[in-house]
Amino acid sequence: MPTKQQQPVPFRAAMIPIAAVAIFLGIGTFLCDAEPHFPIFLGGAVAGLVAIHQGYSWQDIENGIKSGINRALPALLILLVIGMLIGTWVASGVIPALTYYGSQILAPTWFLPAILVLTSLMALVTGSSWTAAGTVGIAAIAMGQGFDIPAAAVAGAVVSGSFFGDKISPLSDSTNLTASVTDVELYTHIKHMLYTTLPAFLVALVLYSIYGVMVVGDSTSPDEIQRLQETLAANFLLSPLLFVPPFVVIALIVFKIPAIPALLTGTLVGGLLQMGVQGQSIDQVLDVIYHGYSIDTGWDIADRLLSRGGMSSMYSTVSLGLIALAFGGIMNRCEMLSSIVGKITGLVKTQGNLTLTTLITAFFINVFGANQYLSVIIPGQMFQGSYGRLGLHRKNLSRNLEAGGTLLAPLIPWNSSGVFMYTVLAVNPLSYAPFALLCWLTPLVAAAFGYTGVTIATVPVVEDDLQPGEQTSQPQASAPG
Repeated sequence: MPTKQQQPVPFRAAMIPIAAVAIFLGIGTFLCDAEPHFPIFLGGAVAGLVAIHQGYSWQDIENGIKSGINRALPALLILLVIGMLIGTWVASGVIPALTYYGSQILAPTWFLPAILVLTSLMALVTGSSWTAAGTVGIAAIAMGQGFDIPAAAVAGAVVSGSFFGDKISPLSDSTNLTASVTDVELYTHIKHMLYTTLPAFLVALVLYSIYGVMVVGDSTSPDEIQRLQETLAANFLLSPLLFVPPFVVIALIVFKIPAIPALLTGTLVGGLLQMGVQGQSIDQVLDVIYHGYSIDTGWDIADRLLSRGGMSSMYSTVSLGLIALAFGGIMNRCEMLSSIVGKITGLVKTQGNLTLTTLITAFFINVFGANQYLSVIIPGQMFQGSYGRLGLHRKNLSRNLEAGGTLLAPLIPWNSSGVFMYTVLAVNPLSYAPFALLCWLTPLVAAAFGYTGVTIATVPVVEDDLQPGEQTSQPQASAPG
Protein backbone atom coordinates (compact mmCIF):
# COMPACT_ATOMS: atom_id res chain seq x y z
CA MET A 1 0.00 0.00 0.00
CA PRO A 2 1.18 3.55 -0.61
CA THR A 3 2.63 5.21 2.46
CA LYS A 4 1.92 8.93 1.90
CA GLN A 5 -0.41 9.40 -1.01
CA GLN A 6 -3.75 10.97 0.00
CA GLN A 7 -5.70 10.83 -3.28
CA PRO A 8 -5.67 8.92 -6.59
CA VAL A 9 -3.07 9.94 -9.16
CA PRO A 10 -4.71 12.44 -11.55
CA PHE A 11 -5.23 11.23 -15.08
CA ARG A 12 -2.93 13.87 -16.56
CA ALA A 13 -0.11 12.95 -14.19
CA ALA A 14 -0.60 9.24 -14.92
CA MET A 15 -0.23 9.92 -18.64
CA ILE A 16 3.20 11.58 -18.25
CA PRO A 17 5.19 8.29 -18.05
CA ILE A 18 3.16 6.90 -20.97
CA ALA A 19 4.00 9.92 -23.12
CA ALA A 20 7.63 9.78 -21.99
CA VAL A 21 8.17 6.13 -22.86
CA ALA A 22 6.42 6.65 -26.21
CA ILE A 23 8.82 9.50 -27.02
CA PHE A 24 11.88 7.60 -25.80
CA LEU A 25 10.95 4.50 -27.79
CA GLY A 26 10.20 6.58 -30.86
CA ILE A 27 13.60 8.27 -30.74
CA GLY A 28 15.67 5.31 -29.57
CA THR A 29 14.10 2.38 -31.36
CA PHE A 30 12.66 3.85 -34.54
CA LEU A 31 14.96 6.78 -35.27
CA CYS A 32 18.27 5.53 -33.85
CA ASP A 33 17.60 1.82 -34.47
CA ALA A 34 18.71 1.05 -30.91
CA GLU A 35 17.50 -1.72 -28.62
CA PRO A 36 14.40 -0.77 -26.58
CA HIS A 37 16.03 -1.54 -23.20
CA PHE A 38 17.26 1.94 -22.27
CA PRO A 39 14.23 3.88 -23.60
CA ILE A 40 11.91 1.77 -21.43
CA PHE A 41 14.34 2.16 -18.51
CA LEU A 42 14.08 5.94 -18.90
CA GLY A 43 10.30 5.62 -18.99
CA GLY A 44 10.47 3.76 -15.68
CA ALA A 45 12.58 6.55 -14.22
CA VAL A 46 9.95 9.10 -15.26
CA ALA A 47 7.23 6.92 -13.71
CA GLY A 48 9.20 6.86 -10.47
CA LEU A 49 9.58 10.65 -10.45
CA VAL A 50 5.85 11.11 -11.06
CA ALA A 51 5.07 8.67 -8.26
CA ILE A 52 7.32 10.56 -5.82
CA HIS A 53 5.73 13.86 -6.84
CA GLN A 54 2.30 12.35 -6.09
CA GLY A 55 3.33 11.38 -2.57
CA TYR A 56 4.62 7.83 -2.97
CA SER A 57 7.83 6.77 -1.24
CA TRP A 58 10.84 4.98 -2.71
CA GLN A 59 9.66 1.89 -0.81
CA ASP A 60 6.38 2.02 -2.72
CA ILE A 61 8.25 2.27 -6.02
CA GLU A 62 10.58 -0.57 -5.06
CA ASN A 63 7.64 -2.75 -4.07
CA GLY A 64 6.04 -1.99 -7.43
CA ILE A 65 9.19 -3.11 -9.23
CA LYS A 66 9.31 -6.31 -7.18
CA SER A 67 5.64 -7.14 -7.71
CA GLY A 68 5.90 -6.51 -11.44
CA ILE A 69 8.87 -8.85 -11.78
CA ASN A 70 7.52 -11.49 -9.40
CA ARG A 71 4.35 -11.84 -11.42
CA ALA A 72 6.27 -12.97 -14.51
CA LEU A 73 9.28 -14.63 -12.88
CA PRO A 74 8.22 -18.16 -13.94
CA ALA A 75 7.97 -16.94 -17.55
CA LEU A 76 11.50 -15.50 -17.37
CA LEU A 77 12.81 -18.81 -16.02
CA ILE A 78 11.04 -20.63 -18.86
CA LEU A 79 12.88 -18.36 -21.29
CA LEU A 80 16.24 -19.57 -19.96
CA VAL A 81 15.14 -23.21 -20.04
CA ILE A 82 13.88 -22.90 -23.61
CA GLY A 83 17.23 -21.38 -24.58
CA MET A 84 18.96 -24.48 -23.19
CA LEU A 85 16.47 -26.79 -24.91
CA ILE A 86 16.91 -25.11 -28.30
CA GLY A 87 20.69 -25.43 -28.06
CA THR A 88 20.67 -29.15 -27.27
CA TRP A 89 17.92 -29.89 -29.77
CA VAL A 90 19.91 -28.29 -32.58
CA ALA A 91 23.22 -29.88 -31.53
CA SER A 92 21.68 -33.32 -31.05
CA GLY A 93 20.02 -33.18 -34.47
CA VAL A 94 16.40 -32.99 -33.27
CA ILE A 95 15.55 -29.74 -35.06
CA PRO A 96 17.69 -30.65 -38.11
CA ALA A 97 15.77 -33.96 -38.33
CA LEU A 98 12.41 -32.18 -38.08
CA THR A 99 13.59 -29.82 -40.82
CA TYR A 100 14.99 -32.59 -43.05
CA TYR A 101 11.98 -34.89 -42.95
CA GLY A 102 9.50 -32.02 -42.88
CA SER A 103 10.93 -30.57 -46.08
CA GLN A 104 10.42 -33.95 -47.73
CA ILE A 105 6.84 -34.36 -46.59
CA LEU A 106 5.40 -30.83 -46.79
CA ALA A 107 4.65 -29.29 -50.18
CA PRO A 108 5.86 -25.68 -50.56
CA THR A 109 2.47 -24.48 -51.83
CA TRP A 110 0.68 -25.71 -48.68
CA PHE A 111 3.54 -25.05 -46.31
CA LEU A 112 2.10 -22.01 -44.48
CA PRO A 113 -1.33 -23.55 -43.73
CA ALA A 114 0.42 -26.76 -42.64
CA ILE A 115 2.66 -24.83 -40.25
CA LEU A 116 -0.39 -23.01 -38.88
CA VAL A 117 -2.00 -26.36 -38.05
CA LEU A 118 1.17 -28.04 -36.73
CA THR A 119 2.11 -25.21 -34.37
CA SER A 120 -1.51 -25.01 -33.20
CA LEU A 121 -1.45 -28.71 -32.29
CA MET A 122 1.91 -28.39 -30.53
CA ALA A 123 0.73 -25.41 -28.48
CA LEU A 124 -2.62 -27.09 -27.74
CA VAL A 125 -0.92 -30.19 -26.36
CA THR A 126 1.80 -28.38 -24.42
CA GLY A 127 -0.22 -25.33 -23.40
CA SER A 128 2.69 -23.11 -24.42
CA SER A 129 3.02 -20.87 -27.45
CA TRP A 130 6.68 -20.39 -26.59
CA THR A 131 7.41 -24.14 -26.65
CA ALA A 132 5.66 -24.50 -30.01
CA ALA A 133 7.60 -21.59 -31.52
CA GLY A 134 10.90 -22.72 -30.00
CA THR A 135 10.66 -26.21 -31.50
CA VAL A 136 8.35 -26.57 -34.50
CA GLY A 137 8.75 -22.85 -35.24
CA ILE A 138 12.53 -23.02 -35.61
CA ALA A 139 12.26 -26.01 -37.94
CA ALA A 140 9.59 -24.12 -39.92
CA ILE A 141 11.89 -21.11 -40.40
CA ALA A 142 14.62 -23.42 -41.74
CA MET A 143 12.21 -25.23 -44.08
CA GLY A 144 10.77 -21.94 -45.26
CA GLN A 145 14.28 -20.81 -46.17
CA GLY A 146 14.70 -23.92 -48.28
CA PHE A 147 11.34 -23.31 -49.94
CA ASP A 148 12.34 -19.68 -50.60
CA ILE A 149 9.37 -18.40 -48.59
CA PRO A 150 9.88 -15.01 -46.87
CA ALA A 151 10.88 -15.51 -43.25
CA ALA A 152 8.31 -12.91 -42.15
CA ALA A 153 5.48 -14.97 -43.68
CA VAL A 154 6.69 -18.17 -42.02
CA ALA A 155 7.12 -16.43 -38.66
CA GLY A 156 3.61 -14.98 -38.97
CA ALA A 157 2.14 -18.45 -39.50
CA VAL A 158 4.18 -19.82 -36.58
CA VAL A 159 3.04 -17.06 -34.23
CA SER A 160 -0.60 -17.38 -35.34
CA GLY A 161 -0.67 -21.13 -34.83
CA SER A 162 1.27 -21.04 -31.56
CA PHE A 163 -1.03 -18.51 -29.96
CA PHE A 164 -4.23 -20.10 -31.27
CA GLY A 165 -3.27 -23.44 -29.75
CA ASP A 166 -2.19 -21.73 -26.54
CA LYS A 167 -5.53 -19.92 -26.20
CA ILE A 168 -7.69 -23.03 -26.53
CA SER A 169 -5.47 -25.22 -24.36
CA PRO A 170 -6.67 -25.89 -20.79
CA LEU A 171 -2.97 -26.22 -19.89
CA SER A 172 -2.13 -22.63 -20.87
CA ASP A 173 -1.10 -20.37 -17.99
CA SER A 174 -2.46 -17.21 -19.60
CA THR A 175 -5.80 -18.87 -20.45
CA ASN A 176 -6.14 -20.09 -16.86
CA LEU A 177 -5.17 -16.66 -15.55
CA THR A 178 -7.79 -14.87 -17.65
CA ALA A 179 -10.54 -17.26 -16.54
CA SER A 180 -9.46 -16.82 -12.91
CA VAL A 181 -9.26 -13.01 -13.02
CA THR A 182 -12.76 -12.70 -14.52
CA ASP A 183 -14.21 -15.50 -12.35
CA VAL A 184 -15.30 -17.54 -15.37
CA GLU A 185 -15.13 -21.34 -15.42
CA LEU A 186 -12.14 -22.41 -17.56
CA TYR A 187 -13.95 -24.48 -20.20
CA THR A 188 -16.74 -21.89 -20.41
CA HIS A 189 -14.07 -19.30 -21.17
CA ILE A 190 -12.40 -21.48 -23.82
CA LYS A 191 -15.72 -22.37 -25.49
CA HIS A 192 -16.83 -18.74 -25.64
CA MET A 193 -13.43 -17.68 -26.97
CA LEU A 194 -13.81 -20.11 -29.89
CA TYR A 195 -16.53 -17.84 -31.33
CA THR A 196 -13.81 -15.26 -32.07
CA THR A 197 -10.64 -17.31 -32.46
CA LEU A 198 -12.03 -20.09 -34.68
CA PRO A 199 -13.36 -17.76 -37.42
CA ALA A 200 -10.03 -15.91 -37.36
CA PHE A 201 -8.19 -19.25 -37.59
CA LEU A 202 -10.26 -20.39 -40.59
CA VAL A 203 -9.79 -17.07 -42.40
CA ALA A 204 -6.05 -17.25 -41.73
CA LEU A 205 -5.99 -20.83 -43.07
CA VAL A 206 -7.68 -19.72 -46.29
CA LEU A 207 -5.43 -16.67 -46.73
CA TYR A 208 -2.25 -18.68 -46.12
CA SER A 209 -3.48 -21.20 -48.70
CA ILE A 210 -4.13 -18.45 -51.24
CA TYR A 211 -0.69 -16.99 -50.55
CA GLY A 212 0.85 -20.42 -51.11
CA VAL A 213 -0.92 -20.96 -54.42
CA MET A 214 -0.40 -17.46 -55.81
CA VAL A 215 3.05 -16.56 -54.45
CA VAL A 216 4.97 -19.56 -53.11
CA GLY A 217 4.05 -22.00 -55.86
CA ASP A 218 5.80 -19.95 -58.54
CA SER A 219 8.89 -18.96 -56.59
CA THR A 220 10.07 -22.17 -54.94
CA SER A 221 13.47 -23.42 -56.05
CA PRO A 222 13.97 -27.23 -55.82
CA ASP A 223 17.73 -26.62 -55.76
CA GLU A 224 17.48 -24.68 -52.49
CA ILE A 225 15.44 -27.46 -50.87
CA GLN A 226 17.88 -30.13 -52.02
CA ARG A 227 20.86 -28.11 -50.84
CA LEU A 228 19.28 -27.66 -47.40
CA GLN A 229 18.62 -31.40 -47.10
CA GLU A 230 22.13 -32.28 -48.24
CA THR A 231 23.66 -29.80 -45.76
CA LEU A 232 21.67 -31.26 -42.88
CA ALA A 233 22.51 -34.85 -43.84
CA ALA A 234 26.21 -34.02 -44.19
CA ASN A 235 26.50 -32.37 -40.76
CA PHE A 236 24.17 -34.46 -38.60
CA LEU A 237 23.50 -38.16 -38.15
CA LEU A 238 19.75 -38.32 -38.72
CA SER A 239 18.22 -41.11 -36.64
CA PRO A 240 14.64 -42.01 -35.58
CA LEU A 241 15.87 -41.60 -32.00
CA LEU A 242 15.91 -37.86 -32.59
CA PHE A 243 12.10 -37.78 -32.41
CA VAL A 244 12.19 -39.00 -28.81
CA PRO A 245 12.76 -35.59 -27.08
CA PRO A 246 9.65 -33.91 -28.55
CA PHE A 247 7.50 -36.89 -27.62
CA VAL A 248 8.96 -36.93 -24.11
CA VAL A 249 8.14 -33.24 -23.57
CA ILE A 250 4.64 -33.64 -24.97
CA ALA A 251 3.99 -36.73 -22.84
CA LEU A 252 5.19 -35.04 -19.65
CA ILE A 253 3.01 -31.98 -20.19
CA VAL A 254 -0.01 -34.13 -21.10
CA PHE A 255 0.45 -35.87 -17.75
CA LYS A 256 0.40 -32.41 -16.14
CA ILE A 257 4.07 -32.14 -15.30
CA PRO A 258 4.82 -28.38 -14.94
CA ALA A 259 6.45 -26.67 -17.90
CA ILE A 260 9.88 -26.00 -16.36
CA PRO A 261 10.66 -29.61 -15.28
CA ALA A 262 9.17 -30.93 -18.53
CA LEU A 263 11.37 -28.66 -20.65
CA LEU A 264 14.41 -29.42 -18.49
CA THR A 265 13.80 -33.12 -19.09
CA GLY A 266 13.62 -32.44 -22.82
CA THR A 267 16.93 -30.59 -22.54
CA LEU A 268 18.59 -33.51 -20.73
CA VAL A 269 17.28 -36.04 -23.27
CA GLY A 270 18.56 -33.79 -26.04
CA GLY A 271 21.97 -33.66 -24.35
CA LEU A 272 22.09 -37.45 -24.10
CA LEU A 273 21.31 -37.76 -27.82
CA GLN A 274 23.94 -35.12 -28.56
CA MET A 275 26.46 -37.53 -27.03
CA GLY A 276 24.90 -40.84 -28.07
CA VAL A 277 23.83 -40.04 -31.64
CA GLN A 278 26.11 -37.19 -32.70
CA GLY A 279 29.13 -38.52 -30.76
CA GLN A 280 29.90 -35.30 -28.88
CA SER A 281 31.44 -35.07 -25.41
CA ILE A 282 29.79 -33.94 -22.20
CA ASP A 283 32.00 -30.83 -22.33
CA GLN A 284 30.42 -29.93 -25.66
CA VAL A 285 26.94 -30.56 -24.25
CA LEU A 286 27.55 -28.20 -21.33
CA ASP A 287 29.00 -25.58 -23.67
CA VAL A 288 25.92 -25.78 -25.91
CA ILE A 289 23.56 -25.50 -22.92
CA TYR A 290 25.13 -22.19 -21.94
CA HIS A 291 26.52 -20.66 -25.14
CA GLY A 292 24.27 -22.34 -27.72
CA TYR A 293 25.19 -24.27 -30.83
CA SER A 294 27.39 -22.89 -33.59
CA ILE A 295 28.23 -24.49 -36.93
CA ASP A 296 30.21 -23.65 -40.05
CA THR A 297 28.79 -25.52 -43.04
CA GLY A 298 30.19 -23.20 -45.69
CA TRP A 299 26.67 -21.96 -46.48
CA ASP A 300 25.76 -18.73 -44.66
CA ILE A 301 22.03 -19.37 -44.75
CA ALA A 302 22.35 -22.76 -43.05
CA ASP A 303 24.82 -21.38 -40.53
CA ARG A 304 22.40 -18.65 -39.47
CA LEU A 305 19.54 -21.13 -39.18
CA LEU A 306 21.46 -23.71 -37.14
CA SER A 307 23.63 -21.49 -34.94
CA ARG A 308 21.30 -20.68 -32.08
CA GLY A 309 20.13 -21.52 -28.57
CA GLY A 310 21.77 -21.55 -25.15
CA MET A 311 21.04 -19.68 -21.94
CA SER A 312 23.13 -16.73 -23.06
CA SER A 313 20.93 -16.21 -26.14
CA MET A 314 18.06 -15.33 -23.80
CA TYR A 315 19.88 -12.78 -21.66
CA SER A 316 18.83 -9.80 -23.78
CA THR A 317 15.23 -11.06 -23.72
CA VAL A 318 15.27 -11.58 -19.96
CA SER A 319 16.86 -8.19 -19.27
CA LEU A 320 14.31 -6.42 -21.45
CA GLY A 321 11.58 -8.33 -19.67
CA LEU A 322 12.91 -7.23 -16.28
CA ILE A 323 13.07 -3.57 -17.34
CA ALA A 324 9.62 -3.59 -18.92
CA LEU A 325 8.10 -5.41 -15.94
CA ALA A 326 9.69 -2.89 -13.58
CA PHE A 327 8.11 -0.03 -15.54
CA GLY A 328 4.73 -1.76 -15.55
CA GLY A 329 5.06 -2.60 -11.88
CA ILE A 330 5.64 1.05 -10.92
CA MET A 331 2.67 2.15 -13.03
CA ASN A 332 0.48 -0.51 -11.45
CA ARG A 333 1.59 -0.23 -7.82
CA CYS A 334 1.40 3.55 -7.79
CA GLU A 335 -2.11 3.41 -9.30
CA MET A 336 -1.29 5.23 -12.51
CA LEU A 337 -2.61 2.45 -14.77
CA SER A 338 -5.76 2.24 -12.64
CA SER A 339 -6.25 5.98 -12.98
CA ILE A 340 -6.01 5.75 -16.77
CA VAL A 341 -8.31 2.74 -17.04
CA GLY A 342 -10.74 4.32 -14.56
CA LYS A 343 -10.97 7.41 -16.73
CA ILE A 344 -11.77 5.23 -19.72
CA THR A 345 -14.46 3.16 -17.95
CA GLY A 346 -16.40 6.29 -17.10
CA LEU A 347 -16.87 6.98 -20.82
CA VAL A 348 -18.31 3.56 -21.71
CA LYS A 349 -22.10 3.51 -22.12
CA THR A 350 -22.90 0.88 -24.79
CA GLN A 351 -22.12 -2.77 -25.43
CA GLY A 352 -20.15 -2.12 -28.60
CA ASN A 353 -18.10 0.70 -27.10
CA LEU A 354 -17.39 -1.40 -24.01
CA THR A 355 -16.08 -4.23 -26.17
CA LEU A 356 -13.86 -1.90 -28.21
CA THR A 357 -12.65 -0.11 -25.08
CA THR A 358 -11.71 -3.43 -23.45
CA LEU A 359 -9.72 -4.45 -26.53
CA ILE A 360 -7.93 -1.10 -26.78
CA THR A 361 -7.21 -0.93 -23.05
CA ALA A 362 -5.74 -4.46 -22.98
CA PHE A 363 -3.55 -3.57 -25.98
CA PHE A 364 -2.60 -0.25 -24.40
CA ILE A 365 -1.43 -1.93 -21.18
CA ASN A 366 0.32 -4.59 -23.26
CA VAL A 367 2.31 -1.84 -24.99
CA PHE A 368 3.19 0.25 -21.96
CA GLY A 369 3.17 -2.50 -19.33
CA ALA A 370 5.07 -4.78 -21.73
CA ASN A 371 3.51 -7.85 -20.16
CA GLN A 372 0.47 -9.86 -21.21
CA TYR A 373 -0.40 -10.73 -17.61
CA LEU A 374 -0.89 -7.07 -16.69
CA SER A 375 -3.02 -6.61 -19.82
CA VAL A 376 -5.41 -9.22 -18.42
CA ILE A 377 -5.30 -8.47 -14.70
CA ILE A 378 -5.81 -4.69 -14.67
CA PRO A 379 -8.67 -4.28 -17.21
CA GLY A 380 -10.11 -7.60 -16.00
CA GLN A 381 -10.60 -6.11 -12.56
CA MET A 382 -11.58 -2.63 -13.73
CA PHE A 383 -14.23 -3.59 -16.31
CA GLN A 384 -16.19 -6.28 -14.44
CA GLY A 385 -18.63 -3.75 -13.03
CA SER A 386 -19.16 -2.20 -16.47
CA TYR A 387 -20.12 -5.55 -17.97
CA GLY A 388 -22.52 -6.20 -15.09
CA ARG A 389 -24.16 -2.79 -15.50
CA LEU A 390 -24.87 -3.55 -19.17
CA GLY A 391 -26.19 -7.03 -18.47
CA LEU A 392 -23.26 -8.81 -20.11
CA HIS A 393 -21.84 -12.13 -18.94
CA ARG A 394 -18.26 -11.99 -17.69
CA LYS A 395 -17.20 -14.53 -20.32
CA ASN A 396 -17.57 -11.71 -22.87
CA LEU A 397 -14.98 -9.80 -20.85
CA SER A 398 -12.63 -12.80 -20.60
CA ARG A 399 -12.54 -13.41 -24.34
CA ASN A 400 -12.07 -9.70 -25.09
CA LEU A 401 -9.10 -9.61 -22.70
CA GLU A 402 -7.51 -12.51 -24.57
CA ALA A 403 -8.16 -10.88 -27.95
CA GLY A 404 -6.79 -7.47 -27.00
CA GLY A 405 -4.13 -8.66 -24.57
CA THR A 406 -2.49 -12.04 -25.03
CA LEU A 407 -3.09 -12.39 -28.78
CA LEU A 408 -1.61 -8.98 -29.58
CA ALA A 409 1.37 -9.37 -27.22
CA PRO A 410 3.69 -11.07 -29.77
CA LEU A 411 3.25 -8.17 -32.20
CA ILE A 412 4.89 -5.69 -29.80
CA PRO A 413 8.71 -5.75 -30.18
CA TRP A 414 9.46 -4.91 -26.52
CA ASN A 415 6.74 -7.06 -24.98
CA SER A 416 8.09 -10.26 -23.40
CA SER A 417 6.22 -12.38 -25.97
CA GLY A 418 7.40 -10.28 -28.90
CA VAL A 419 11.01 -10.33 -27.70
CA PHE A 420 10.90 -14.09 -27.27
CA MET A 421 9.57 -14.64 -30.77
CA TYR A 422 12.23 -12.30 -32.15
CA THR A 423 14.92 -14.25 -30.30
CA VAL A 424 13.94 -17.75 -31.45
CA LEU A 425 12.62 -16.97 -34.94
CA ALA A 426 15.14 -14.22 -35.78
CA VAL A 427 12.37 -12.11 -37.36
CA ASN A 428 11.37 -8.70 -36.01
CA PRO A 429 7.75 -8.60 -34.77
CA LEU A 430 7.16 -5.50 -36.87
CA SER A 431 8.11 -7.56 -39.94
CA TYR A 432 5.96 -10.61 -39.22
CA ALA A 433 3.00 -8.67 -37.73
CA PRO A 434 1.16 -8.31 -41.09
CA PHE A 435 1.45 -12.09 -41.57
CA ALA A 436 0.37 -13.00 -38.01
CA LEU A 437 -3.18 -13.05 -39.28
CA LEU A 438 -4.90 -14.74 -36.36
CA CYS A 439 -3.42 -12.33 -33.82
CA TRP A 440 -5.01 -9.21 -35.32
CA LEU A 441 -8.06 -10.82 -36.95
CA THR A 442 -9.36 -12.07 -33.59
CA PRO A 443 -9.70 -8.56 -32.06
CA LEU A 444 -11.45 -7.39 -35.24
CA VAL A 445 -13.93 -10.27 -34.98
CA ALA A 446 -14.46 -9.57 -31.27
CA ALA A 447 -15.13 -5.88 -31.98
CA ALA A 448 -17.58 -6.72 -34.76
CA PHE A 449 -19.45 -9.12 -32.48
CA GLY A 450 -19.56 -6.46 -29.77
CA TYR A 451 -21.31 -3.96 -32.04
CA THR A 452 -23.62 -6.45 -33.76
CA GLY A 453 -24.47 -8.50 -30.68
CA VAL A 454 -23.52 -11.79 -32.34
CA THR A 455 -22.44 -14.43 -29.77
CA ILE A 456 -22.78 -11.92 -26.93
CA ALA A 457 -23.96 -13.68 -23.76
CA THR A 458 -26.34 -11.80 -21.45
CA VAL A 459 -27.23 -11.98 -17.76
CA PRO A 460 -29.70 -10.05 -15.60
CA VAL A 461 -28.48 -6.52 -14.92
CA VAL A 462 -26.60 -6.29 -11.62
CA GLU A 463 -28.43 -3.43 -9.92
CA ASP A 464 -25.66 -3.01 -7.33
CA ASP A 465 -23.29 -2.12 -10.16
CA LEU A 466 -25.47 0.70 -11.47
CA GLN A 467 -23.94 4.09 -10.92
CA PRO A 468 -26.13 6.91 -9.57
CA GLY A 469 -28.50 8.12 -12.28
CA GLU A 470 -27.34 5.45 -14.74
CA GLN A 471 -29.99 3.81 -16.94
CA THR A 472 -30.13 0.08 -17.61
CA SER A 473 -28.84 -0.67 -21.10
CA GLN A 474 -29.71 -4.06 -22.52
CA PRO A 475 -27.37 -5.69 -25.03
CA GLN A 476 -28.49 -6.24 -28.57
CA ALA A 477 -28.38 -10.02 -28.70
CA SER A 478 -27.62 -13.19 -26.78
CA ALA A 479 -25.00 -15.82 -27.36
CA PRO A 480 -26.13 -18.99 -29.14
CA GLY A 481 -26.82 -21.88 -26.84
